[in-house]
Amino acid sequence: MPAVRISRRSSAINASAPSAPTVTKRVKKDATSDKASQKPVKPVAVDEDISTTHPYPKTCEERENVINPQTKRKVTPFQFQVYDLCAQIPKGQVSTYKYISDALQSSSRAVGQALRVNPYAPLPVPCHRVLNSKLFIGGFKGQWGEGERVDSKKAKLFNEGVVFDEKDHVAVEIRDKVIFNDFKPAKGIN
Repeated sequence: MPAVRISRRSSAINASAPSAPTVTKRVKKDATSDKASQKPVKPVAVDEDISTTHPYPKTCEERENVINPQTKRKVTPFQFQVYDLCAQIPKGQVSTYKYISDALQSSSRAVGQALRVNPYAPLPVPCHRVLNSKLFIGGFKGQWGEGERVDSKKAKLFNEGVVFDEKDHVAVEIRDKVIFNDFKPAKGIN
């Protein structure tokens, strides 16, 4: 039986008159509802695009003077190294800032900063496929945890078959299938 609490509130207008009782019910969740049987709900997003492909410079010569349109600065060799690894993450899989930073012998934060200004998204550098090390949705385009941009990241991943639990971590039942960590070094570049 649900708990019932009855309280009396005093009236600011007529303090001498008793107020009507207020009843508050605490409702227990249905014990028969099974999280595993619930169908994933598609996140609402402003940008769900996972197919636009941008030209990507492949040689040292092509990369030498590339200006990032977002920052109006040259794309650095380190940023290209991050982009080269991120481009290896297949559709329907995710990796982490830590896995990429370990492959580059760098820091997760530096990888995140490079991906924050990724001018080659969503393809060939799908930065929406990179999560934090606990498989939390992480950030997207400079926004962390929640918000319109992070919702877009979640929607992009949903469209690729990656679903999240109610706390925005990759769903436990698919984790073994979606983690990518098989990075290969770029050959003859940088």
